[in-house]
Amino acid sequence: MKIFNMFLVSLVMVFLTACGGDNNNSNYVYMPKKEGELRVTHASPDAPAVNVYVDGELVLADVDYKVSSGNLVMEEGIYSVEVRGILPDDSEVSVIGPVDITISDDVRTDVVAWDKLFNGTDLNIKAAVLNNDISTVSQVEVAILHAAPQVADVDIYVSSPGEDISTLTPLDAGFGGYIEPVELMADTDYQVRITADGSPDVVYDSGTLSFPAGTELTLIAVENTTGIGANPVNLLAVGKDGASEVLDNQTQAEVRVVHNSADTPEVDILVNGTEVLANVAYPNSAAYEAVSAPTGTYTVTVAAAADNSIAPIEESLSLVNGMSYTVVAVGGLNSVTDETLEAVVTSDNRRSVVTQASLRVIHGSYAVAESIPVDVYLTDSAVITDATAAIENLAYRAVTDELPVAAGDYYITVTAAGDKSTVAFAAGPVTLNAGTNYTVIARDPGTGETGSPLILATILSE
Repeated sequence: MKIFNMFLVSLVMVFLTACGGDNNNSNYVYMPKKEGELRVTHASPDAPAVNVYVDGELVLADVDYKVSSGNLVMEEGIYSVEVRGILPDDSEVSVIGPVDITISDDVRTDVVAWDKLFNGTDLNIKAAVLNNDISTVSQVEVAILHAAPQVADVDIYVSSPGEDISTLTPLDAGFGGYIEPVELMADTDYQVRITADGSPDVVYDSGTLSFPAGTELTLIAVENTTGIGANPVNLLAVGKDGASEVLDNQTQAEVRVVHNSADTPEVDILVNGTEVLANVAYPNSAAYEAVSAPTGTYTVTVAAAADNSIAPIEESLSLVNGMSYTVVAVGGLNSVTDETLEAVVTSDNRRSVVTQASLRVIHGSYAVAESIPVDVYLTDSAVITDATAAIENLAYRAVTDELPVAAGDYYITVTAAGDKSTVAFAAGPVTLNAGTNYTVIARDPGTGETGSPLILATILSE
């Protein structure tokens, strides 16, 4: 997210005084400007990143889901605020407003974009405008907004850790409901648990939380878009400096494994010496949930299924709760003494964005194209003569970002970089669906396979 400063007001120098001397100059007192705060948060789970305009000027750029501006100081007044979604071609479409927002003296105005982007074909995203007095918080002040579309009415319990919720009176919140700020004690352990309305079954558990004195937060219940765990919600803690996600305390990291070495037989996957996957054959993959672990650093070993003492890949992998990773075994076993069998590791965003397909490409063709960087074309026909490459000069083992692509049918053509006449792969039409994340891995033909014309591709989707 980028912040542009034309609408921000400095917090310094509220009084200026000119003192006179023998020349009897008058003293001038400049009264302080009346100021409030604006805070903008993206809490719509399937909407793209957005740009935020104030009075027609870009103020916040590329604000993604679960990102907040933090507190922006502004002069008192009425401002026209508009939120525009960013489409795959970098064009914009207005999704909220323009709407007039009143910034009042000593008032913090939260604008929260929430709910699904569409209901059928109708624009559905909403803006919650929340006003709270700016005051010196001696302890901790917390407000709550229920913005998770997958969950209806909920009961929210804020208590000491481990306290029996059957003995507690919950805070009630319907979808879109807002609970005014409540005061908590600073440097004190708390636990936040959420259940469906009237149910004793906990669907979200924060674990132990503690906040320093002076903390002011809006806790937003947001849809769990990590793809990890059964909890439908997590909490987004929005404060003066931005936002951070408070995951359910059972959330771990997940790892997807792909066998992409054409001349390597079946393999076992070991984590810290313990087998977690057995007999993975080329070019198969295992789902994310097949390997999960809490935050930490692990030794991941790819070993021959027939003899685990043959372990051509041993990788130290650092995992973070709530993150998903893909480990792709690439290279050739016949050259193992030259250390050409190795792992390519990616960190994956599994959020579904309804306005785009998300595409990542990995160059994993060793035998055919190890020394040949490639260009990748996505076109509406098989002819690429006048086409511009969507991805240029992708080297062996290189990984693209997760690229936003408009949904539709595409012909996929892979050529030697800068040489459209040397085609390594051609396929199509291939349908890319909005709201789906794709990982395309270039690979060598295996036993009994023929290239198309030279290499093949594994396409993983979620």
